[in-house]
Amino acid sequence: METETKQLTQGKIDDNRNKPMKKVIFDAAVKKNAILASGMVIAPLVVYADTFKHALTLVISFSMITLITLIVSMIIPNKMVYTIRIILHTLIGAVAFIPTAMILDSVMPDEISSMGVYFPLLITNSMIISRSDDSQLHLDRKKMIADTLFGVIGYDVAALLFGTVREIISFGEFNGNIIAMPAIVNGFAYPYGGFILLGIFAALLRGIFLLVRRFKS
Repeated sequence: METETKQLTQGKIDDNRNKPMKKVIFDAAVKKNAILASGMVIAPLVVYADTFKHALTLVISFSMITLITLIVSMIIPNKMVYTIRIILHTLIGAVAFIPTAMILDSVMPDEISSMGVYFPLLITNSMIISRSDDSQLHLDRKKMIADTLFGVIGYDVAALLFGTVREIISFGEFNGNIIAMPAIVNGFAYPYGGFILLGIFAALLRGIFLLVRRFKS
């Protein structure tokens, strides 16, 4: 049984290493989108990103911390014990947080302050842990970088779209500018409404994939 498990694991690793670059990019950004497909780092999204401006603040801070951490983490040896890897990832994230906090606090102090505890919690976001481990073990260096970069881009696009739609349907505004809406639903501005809207987004993505699959077949 153990031998069969090892063979299956090795086969999966080999398949991922032989995956075309285009598929690596598409999977990272769309098919396995961190928000809509994997449900990663959604707490700050549903609680904080109720407007485009808040979503933009989250995207910038998330991208800086996550990219720096994941890229630097590539120097960690693949054969290192998993527990030690996680500790090192957290330490690298903590170091990456310092310049990120200094830069953003000088550029957008009010927005960063409004994020509250969710800003430092980005140090240990689930995407850092999962992407570091999966990329290190299954992909070569170029594909690893592409997986990291487009994984973050996929998160950013989904978060900005989520924040934009949420602001429009909750407040009838976009970036503070009033939009003529026949009706608004204030409930979507609250965390429970954020979860509902996120579920709708995820269902739409899954529906699109199902339609494409049926069309191809």
